[in-house]
Amino acid sequence: VGCIDCHMGVGKDHGQHKVDLKMPDAAACGQCHVQQFAERESERDTSTWPQEQWKPGHPSHALSYSANVENAIWAAMEQREVAEGCTFCHTTQTTCNSCHTRHEFSAVEARKPQACAQCHNGVDHNEFEGYMLSKHGTVYQARSDQWDWNARLADALDKGKMNAPTCQFCHMEYEGKFTHNMVRKARWAFVPMPKIADNLNHPWFTQRKESWVSTCSNCHSDSFARAYLDGMDKGVVSGLEITEKARSVLVKLYNDKLLPGQKTNR
Repeated sequence: VGCIDCHMGVGKDHGQHKVDLKMPDAAACGQCHVQQFAERESERDTSTWPQEQWKPGHPSHALSYSANVENAIWAAMEQREVAEGCTFCHTTQTTCNSCHTRHEFSAVEARKPQACAQCHNGVDHNEFEGYMLSKHGTVYQARSDQWDWNARLADALDKGKMNAPTCQFCHMEYEGKFTHNMVRKARWAFVPMPKIADNLNHPWFTQRKESWVSTCSNCHSDSFARAYLDGMDKGVVSGLEITEKARSVLVKLYNDKLLPGQKTNR
């Protein structure tokens, strides 16, 4: 693969910079990486929430840019430089180099938690911090220099000597296979809400929980996986109850016109 294949078209041997030069998008990568592109695009059809907790296809990498620009807050924000700060993380819909940094496009780099950390961090979605402070993350930090990162995820535990999971191992695994569809097991999906908590026994959610049990069982016993996942669900539900009580207070204050609001963006 040469520069011209990505920046002018696969198989081309010449071109005019002013006319033919382009920044390749995810679809351009998909011309050669057909399977990986199709897997990522399949996220659009995987997230079909039974009680319409989210719009079809959301949240996902495949529709991340749409989720950004179709947001009223993003569109109305006067400080466009702040709005563009959101855009930096919402480009996985349009490009592959969010995870596979150009021009290396390294699978080894994309297999490491730091690849996810570019976006999955901070106050509003602190998944990376949660991972790094967990036992899984502690083992990763202490021992990952002994792992073979060239091993495929499917071989990571055996040939790669990986003795703790990464973000990629758990979220790319589904029923024994590893793909670029990251949302086939999504249940709480960034924003815990009553419409999720009230429907955890719905078949759509229970099937996804079973898939998580299968993933966790790569390292843990079935009973341990179920107990831990049950505890996580109960913890989120308890936290959500407190959040909703606080929300009801704020709503009443707003309705009583006792919240002055703010004239500037924080």
